[in-house]
Amino acid sequence: MVNCDILILTSMVGDQVGQLIVYNERSEHMNDIIQNIDPDKRDRIINAAIEEFASVPYEKASTNNIVKNAGISKGLLFHYFSSKKELFEALIRFVMHTLRNAIVEKINWEERDLFERLKQATIVKLEVSRVYPHTFEFMKNIVAYKKAGSFESLFEMYKDYGLDLEQMYKDFYTRNVDYSKFRDPSTITETINIVRWSLEKYTEEQLLTLGEDNRLDYTQAVTDLSHYVDILKDAFYS
Repeated sequence: MVNCDILILTSMVGDQVGQLIVYNERSEHMNDIIQNIDPDKRDRIINAAIEEFASVPYEKASTNNIVKNAGISKGLLFHYFSSKKELFEALIRFVMHTLRNAIVEKINWEERDLFERLKQATIVKLEVSRVYPHTFEFMKNIVAYKKAGSFESLFEMYKDYGLDLEQMYKDFYTRNVDYSKFRDPSTITETINIVRWSLEKYTEEQLLTLGEDNRLDYTQAVTDLSHYVDILKDAFYS
């Protein structure tokens, strides 16, 4: 099984890298599906559903748990979604749309320093998780459900949703990136893995601090993150 945490996040690049995102007809936003409803209630439905599908395999996910945790009736849920399968597919499109927009808005594609670009992606992950805390666990379950056990099958899965993930992934790591900064050109791949794993672990620990109100001290988190990235630069840049 591929480790898709940062791959998922960094692949959701958009118009700034050559109009690579092409949504198909099924790519309606969740707001277009759950209409005429209080935004807080809408987010409760989305978060309850994401949490349920993130916690267990699709086959074991319960709409009873979703409506209970969302504080709504089952009738209301099925007013918007005709089946569990339709809800699941709508959530996949919603999460992709949300991550794509976050990346497009937050990543500075003029930044040539790869470590800084990875830092920006980490900050985006924290921001998305503050609003939808179980997003990335959900994405991992999608990969398992779709049986995308390799990069090739993961790329094909995303193509089914209108996203050229392979090209987007390449763009994140190569487009306008200055690799001359690395001290040892022969270990660039290994270095990137070390940095990526370090930032993933930092993100995991930060997300553990989220309480029921999903609050996170972003000023402190970004300050700490910048400090750690500077240490990594000193270790791996010439």
